Amino acid sequence: MSVRNFLLLSLTATLLMVRSVAAQPEARIQFVQTGIDHLKDDLKYLVELSPTPSLRKQWKDTLEPLIDSFADGLDPTKPLRVDVIIGKDVTYEMHFPVKLLEQKNKGFIPNLKGMGFNIVKLNDNLYTVAQGGGKKGAPAKNPMYMRYANGYASIAMTQAAVPANMPDPITDSAKGVKPLLDLGFDVVGSMKNSSAAADVTARRKNFIELRKQLEAGLVFKRNEDKNEFALRKLSLIQNLNEAERFVVETEELLFNWTTSGAEKEGAGKGRAEFSISALPDTDLFKSTAVLASKPSYFENVKLHDNGVVSGKTNFGLDSLRIEHLKEFYKTVRPVLDAQIDKRATFKDADQKKSAKEASSILIDMLNEGVELGAADLFMDLHSAGDGKHTMVCGVRAADGKKADGIIKLLPKVNSTREVKMDIKKLGDEVSLHSITIPEKREAAFHKLFPGDTVIYVATSKDAVWGAAGVNAVEALEAAIKQAAEAAPEKADPRVVYFSAHGGRLVELLDIIKPEPQKIDEKLSKDEQSRLKQQQKETERVRKLATEATANCDAVFSGEVKKNGNKVEGSLDVSECVLRFIGSVIAEFSKDFQ
Repeated sequence: MSVRNFLLLSLTATLLMVRSVAAQPEARIQFVQTGIDHLKDDLKYLVELSPTPSLRKQWKDTLEPLIDSFADGLDPTKPLRVDVIIGKDVTYEMHFPVKLLEQKNKGFIPNLKGMGFNIVKLNDNLYTVAQGGGKKGAPAKNPMYMRYANGYASIAMTQAAVPANMPDPITDSAKGVKPLLDLGFDVVGSMKNSSAAADVTARRKNFIELRKQLEAGLVFKRNEDKNEFALRKLSLIQNLNEAERFVVETEELLFNWTTSGAEKEGAGKGRAEFSISALPDTDLFKSTAVLASKPSYFENVKLHDNGVVSGKTNFGLDSLRIEHLKEFYKTVRPVLDAQIDKRATFKDADQKKSAKEASSILIDMLNEGVELGAADLFMDLHSAGDGKHTMVCGVRAADGKKADGIIKLLPKVNSTREVKMDIKKLGDEVSLHSITIPEKREAAFHKLFPGDTVIYVATSKDAVWGAAGVNAVEALEAAIKQAAEAAPEKADPRVVYFSAHGGRLVELLDIIKPEPQKIDEKLSKDEQSRLKQQQKETERVRKLATEATANCDAVFSGEVKKNGNKVEGSLDVSECVLRFIGSVIAEFSKDFQ
């Protein structure tokens, strides 16, 4: 695909998504980027971190020409702004800094025309922009409108959004975004909602109309299993329920990203931050209140300071999310059973029966655990020297002893697994079991736990624990004793926090990732093609992750915490992780050559 064709496709998609919307209060998310020069500097830095010459050359071969082609006529030193407006439709308003609007065959307007867009001048600085056009140069139906003012080409779906007295989209005191730029981030986004009852009602009414459109777009696929369709439908409905709360009931949202290249302070790092608060007395506000409201069951369990993959989650569940989870577990049961029936690795009926029984017990445990009111778990994988590791993990359960039933079924599911039940008591109530690693998983397991072939599972009424590696049982026993200590009066305000080495995380996921399944030939050719492409791209990214994180410190860490009525979060990544990001950008840019 050529650069010009890519840009044509991108702008066409944007125009097609923009439809008319009633003049009622909507949620508006404002994005500001510091300028094309800054964007190019950051992308060049990321791509040139790539581990191979073929990836690094993609900057000059593809990405720089792609950006320069898009930016023809723009001022690369000034910021860009895009607003996403969520009402009855999802619409956009875009503001591009213009250095040369039009001069013979050069500038911003000729660039748009060269990409196939019909530009019609209505007066001195007002234009329509559309894909295609009417007869004899008449404007196309449902065009967007562009106003050139204040050194910016402002494009919106209604003429009212680009008035004759167009305010400066950056510096205007009422409608500009200079305060966001002054925060000093590479990219920053913001959303502020009115708390007036009439505006809240209007936002909700608009979102209901948007929901109808999105739900109408969900169609039954050819040869699709009815249970899989039911799960897809439920997933859409639940995501829209969450989105409605976010769009309608958010008071203020602020998020940002900064890449620190070689010339910047804190070179070789990336950092994202966000904060969000909800309007008082709304469901979203109430859902925030239950986060980290009670101490975690694992509050006293100590994580290693230099763990290679470690973290804790104490995510309180409000009534909506509890209902969502229960509906999900109910709907996913028949889907899992069908997947077990189709799995090629299960050769006989007894294997499939045992796998279904184990799956059913697990779903029962998850369903019952919802009543605890929180997703409460931890993991600590740390180095034990000489390439070896120790791992301990745990999850709160309504009745952890039910997991014994799953463990007993494992040898029936895979005969290469050996299970030993009740090999030791850890305290008065915790039973320790051992499970050998299946032969097909040993190579992946030995990347983290060389020489070991066993994982340990401990069960009690309150929790299920796991351990592997050097001195695994001793480490597990210590964690169980720590958890049994009296909980502090106040809960840790961190809802989620983690630190991970990218390479070790990939190796950990390799141990548990499902085997690729043969694509069902009953699916439509388009769906088979989509799934094959998805598998191909997943492997493509995995290969890049392995190459990019080899021989470097691929560390990233983050947290989400409560701060009064706000929820705040951050993500920090090392230069080695930026190398992986740059490698992905470089690899997939080849598709646009």
